[in-house]
Amino acid sequence: MEIFSSLIRRCKNNEREAFDALLKRYEKQLYGICYSFTLNKEEALDTLQEVYLKVFRSIKNFEETRPFYPWLKKIAVNTALNHRRDGRKYRCFSLDESGPDGGGILLETVCSGDNVEEEVLARETEALLIKFIGELPETHRMALTLRYREKMSYEEIAAAMNLPLGTVKNGVFRARGALKKQLERCGILEV
Repeated sequence: MEIFSSLIRRCKNNEREAFDALLKRYEKQLYGICYSFTLNKEEALDTLQEVYLKVFRSIKNFEETRPFYPWLKKIAVNTALNHRRDGRKYRCFSLDESGPDGGGILLETVCSGDNVEEEVLARETEALLIKFIGELPETHRMALTLRYREKMSYEEIAAAMNLPLGTVKNGVFRARGALKKQLERCGILEV
């Protein structure tokens, strides 16, 4: 913990190496938040860059007695929300590109020796799920993402999104219901 506090103090003194080391620790988590909100690699990287800039500008105001990651996550969530409010358009998920987990493209899957049919069906289901999540209202999508991808509690989500706890719970409930209906319509989920 002392090493971590030292790293933050060095960041507050504008040491570039310390800042790089600090953000390197959380790069995957922050990228995951950005990607799950934008559903696009380039847009996620743009949003992540904005997160880094905001952290760099505001690290001097960070209170070292508080946990760092929740503060960092809140900046990422707010940046993703602001990015969306700016009216930027995001394209749909494509099976021709790698996903956020670094998974291969569909062409590589078809050429592999694995069970191609199962893999293709899994990727189609994933693509539909990502598409349906992208169609959810902004607050529902973000609450769902933070709950299940980032494993945040409802209270943490409410604090990060500056929303009442009941609104967050309702948003997650409605998002799950909407996804269930969409998957049922596609024949992927049977009641």
